[in-house]
Amino acid sequence: MSSIHDSLRKITIFEVLIVSLALIGVVLLFDILGYPVSKDWIYVGLILYFVYRLRFFGDEFKHDLNNIFSKMSFKSIFIIVLVNVFFSYGMLYLSIFALDAIPGFKQFIYAPLFSIVGVNSLAGAGALISTVIISPVCEELTFRGVFLNRLKYLVPTSFAIVITSILFGALHGYGSVISAFVFGVCMCIIYLKTKNILTCIFAHFLNNLLAEILVHIDTGNLIFTNDIFIVLFSILAIVSLYLIIISIRQEWKYINKR
Repeated sequence: MSSIHDSLRKITIFEVLIVSLALIGVVLLFDILGYPVSKDWIYVGLILYFVYRLRFFGDEFKHDLNNIFSKMSFKSIFIIVLVNVFFSYGMLYLSIFALDAIPGFKQFIYAPLFSIVGVNSLAGAGALISTVIISPVCEELTFRGVFLNRLKYLVPTSFAIVITSILFGALHGYGSVISAFVFGVCMCIIYLKTKNILTCIFAHFLNNLLAEILVHIDTGNLIFTNDIFIVLFSILAIVSLYLIIISIRQEWKYINKR
């Protein structure tokens, strides 16, 4: 039985880039005409392209959906996601410290060149849908489904993982670049182990959902202002980083064989 993985391998990076540039062009045209639209619609357009290109909800989708936890258990995926969420908070603490400690760094980071990414995002419930559903679907299909698959034909798998994860990390804003890179590496490994893009989409969905839940629970912003919470989350971030490094080192031995 074929899977979405088999169909994804037929899509080229060039094809995805052309579609992406066309969608960016449409969004920019609306801006020029005085009708600014959210950049999230670029993601929506890419998802529609993948749905059309992959015949997404056919037998391949049903096959992958039925086998989403066949090669990795929900427990394993949850642990991977949880340590990545804690690690991301550690990187946020470091990024905030860097802004305050390094002279001129804040002005450099928030210069117009660096503020392009992430503007005009959807608001309210739309933002939640974008973060928890739209982003995981689009980013996993694009980066793990297409970029990783195609780069494996050009360079060793380990290089393909690093390149894909750097590109994925660069898509995120200041404070999240390094944690997104590490998360991207984890998603690449999951995809190589399962050959099931829906497993990666689910893990990414769970990661963003947990992050959003923490944000909405922490109404008093205690995680960033209360010393006890800062120490607690810093310890969790250090432990999480250690666990991530150990896990990646173990998997890396077999990377180029996959």
